[in-house]
Amino acid sequence: MSSEEESKELSLEVTSEEEEEETSSGEEESGSGEEESESGEEESGSGEEETGSSEYETGSGSEESGSEESGSEAGESFTTTEEGEKLITIVNKLQDAFTKVGMANLDLPQIAVVGCQSSGKSSVLESVVGRDFLPRGSGIVTRRPLVLQLIRDTSIQDEYGQFLHKGEKKYFDYKEIEAEIVKDTDRITGQNKGLSPIPINLKLYSPNVVNLTMIDLPGVTKIAVGDQPEDIEKQINDMVLNYISRPNCIILAVTPANTDLANSDSLKLAKQVDPKRQRSVGVLTKLDLMDEGTDAVEILEGRLMDLKFIGVVNRSQKDLQNNKDVKSAQSSEQQFFKNHPKYMHMSHVMGSKYLAKVLNNKLINHIQRCLPQINKNVEKELESAQKELQKLGVDDDDLQRKQVAFSSLSGFSQEFKNLIDGTSSDVDDIKDQSFATKIIGGARIRAHFIFSLPSDVKKLRLEDDLTDEKIKIYIQNAEGAISRLGVPEKAFHWAIRVGITKLMEPCRQCVLNVEKELIEIITATANKVEQFEMFPMLKERILDIATNLVSSLREPTLDLVTKLVNMELAYINFDHPNLHIRKYTEDKTGELFESWLTKKGGKSKKWQQRWFVLKARTLFYYSGPNSTTALGVIPLEGCIIETWEDIKKAINQNFGSNNQNQNQQNNNNNNNNNNNNNNNNNNQQVYPEQKGQVGTKVPPIDQKQKRGLFGKKKNPLNSLNNKCYFRIRHPSGRSILHNRPMLELFADDEKALKNWVNFIKRAAQGGRGGGKKINKDIWLIREVVTSYFRTAKITLFDSVPKAIMFSMVNPVKRELESSLMVKIYDEELLDDIMSEDPGVKEKRQRLKRTVLLLREAQEIMKDVKKFKSIKKY
Repeated sequence: MSSEEESKELSLEVTSEEEEEETSSGEEESGSGEEESESGEEESGSGEEETGSSEYETGSGSEESGSEESGSEAGESFTTTEEGEKLITIVNKLQDAFTKVGMANLDLPQIAVVGCQSSGKSSVLESVVGRDFLPRGSGIVTRRPLVLQLIRDTSIQDEYGQFLHKGEKKYFDYKEIEAEIVKDTDRITGQNKGLSPIPINLKLYSPNVVNLTMIDLPGVTKIAVGDQPEDIEKQINDMVLNYISRPNCIILAVTPANTDLANSDSLKLAKQVDPKRQRSVGVLTKLDLMDEGTDAVEILEGRLMDLKFIGVVNRSQKDLQNNKDVKSAQSSEQQFFKNHPKYMHMSHVMGSKYLAKVLNNKLINHIQRCLPQINKNVEKELESAQKELQKLGVDDDDLQRKQVAFSSLSGFSQEFKNLIDGTSSDVDDIKDQSFATKIIGGARIRAHFIFSLPSDVKKLRLEDDLTDEKIKIYIQNAEGAISRLGVPEKAFHWAIRVGITKLMEPCRQCVLNVEKELIEIITATANKVEQFEMFPMLKERILDIATNLVSSLREPTLDLVTKLVNMELAYINFDHPNLHIRKYTEDKTGELFESWLTKKGGKSKKWQQRWFVLKARTLFYYSGPNSTTALGVIPLEGCIIETWEDIKKAINQNFGSNNQNQNQQNNNNNNNNNNNNNNNNNNQQVYPEQKGQVGTKVPPIDQKQKRGLFGKKKNPLNSLNNKCYFRIRHPSGRSILHNRPMLELFADDEKALKNWVNFIKRAAQGGRGGGKKINKDIWLIREVVTSYFRTAKITLFDSVPKAIMFSMVNPVKRELESSLMVKIYDEELLDDIMSEDPGVKEKRQRLKRTVLLLREAQEIMKDVKKFKSIKKY
């Protein structure tokens, strides 16, 4: 390819209308050339640099291009394709539509201008437009993003501008446009140099511009001045990054040539979001202000940085003071590049006019790539808006409004049933994580049945009403004046009724808990029905009716549950299959309690399992339950029984003292008297006895006991660390069995331990309370009452939930919808209840506008055919 052909391809040459038509027809006849060119460019990313290099080396091409450039001042049209211009028009329409409906953040193709303060950023924009219209001054002048849409219209003679916030008003004076920018900026941000991300949308119609959409962003600064906040740099950087981070945004990075590119803020920000430079264009300003003897040839030729730069020369401060217009400035700019010895070979690809063509070309290609995704975004937004509008109802007439309202009643009732039954739509909604983090609806009601009710019953202290004294009084009162051989039946009845009566309160409380839960489910259901947002008074009335329905069932349900408890009180059934009264009432020649225990003490020093029998105030043990010869007899009167919890602290202290004594013995082998004294002191340790018997001295644990159950040396805590351990001894230290002062025992389980401890304590009290017979009767009544109480609890734990479901939950499910329909239809103020929230009306109108505009956007994009590829610069 010759340099002349390269120049023509790169410079978007200007032609007459006849040449345009020929070019257009030629493109239609042979589109393959462009497609081939495009594929070649895509296959080789370095094509631009190679083309630029050959272009800079060709002098004739530059001059020819330069003449063509000068010819464009008269306003001839550029040879960009008609399809490409239509693409920009479409994006501009979409931009306006989305801004109107509050979707300005939709990622549309556009060009963001980034630069530091005083980099010439605003001058570049004015050069592209060819007019003075931007505010100037010291500090931060651009304090809001300015979305600038340049629209080429050859049918008009007078250029004009339009602001989106001013409707159809046209501004023919660029000074008025400048003033309105300042005015609207101050309206949002105030006059204290504050910032705002809310954009100003400005359209400029002119026959002398190329179609572009550009965003002028605040200049990057590092130091706050005046009333600006201290984090002004962060605010500006965040605003800039918000725009240039979007994949569809082309970044125009403006940098002064008389500064170090390594410190360029615009280049740093661009590289942060576009490290491969795929959507960045560099602009080098102030080339005429570089120090004498320096130039930017290496930068402009792409030999210093992997980014294409276009050089421009803006008006100086003196030019501005002399009111030099943009047209004159553009002419001076062209002369600068043509006459400069370092830049003349590349003058045809330098300057603001060439920059405008490059941006136009790049934007068209970028739009072409983004159109499919834009179409998808529009479809997604339209679908969302239509769904939301459908929920609110598309019409405002009374008939449809009432239909929506009554259908919402049915939906409310069904959703309530679903929540109770566990079939709510939330169950199938995988995205709704709340369903997996908390129990809701019917599951909460069930939780009251299986957790709350048993927990409340467990808090009852039945033992407070079954003390020995109270049971003894029950027995004596039941006997009256006549002595009986057995336990009076009335004593059992009285004791049992005392226990069952205690169940009344937790069972009734369960009813109240379920009532409260139903009301909370009703409220949660109403909040889920989206149609209720339209009718707040209807929602309030529905909540009132549903809550009253639940409350009306409270008393009948409480009465039913009360009857269930009274039924248990009405007939004490000792023939219940879960009761085994006979095992408690059989006479075993005076035995109060018997079972296997593991013992240590007596003749044997080892742990042995023996069958222990408690009779009156004496404890016997045998080799087995069928043995008749007692191996040991322990008189219990005056003895003390101690559990593991009682003695744990004392054993710790004793073991620690023995360790100290052992250390002293190792260090002082010749001081035997002191060691003996220490052992004697151990024997005098004060031990925490049972209540009322504090201060009794405890026999020490001998050295052999330290070896534990299996002969291994270990801490006694480890060998006896069992909740089923207990021991019997006399506070005087006298022998209680075979010259041994203590009997250590292990029960099979904690229940057996509790029984043994209770019986031995009573037996050790010296026969108070009526002797052997009364002690056995007390034990018998306590065992029977405890067993019967356990059976009654099981019965009520089953029947109370059934009663609540029968009398309260199921009727609410069954009658809710019909009750709502009947009572709301009977309302005299039906129209008032059905009145719509004013906010809903506004929301409906806004959604209608949104749907309309999005459909228009779809129609616009349907008209777009498969566009031909546009050549890269």
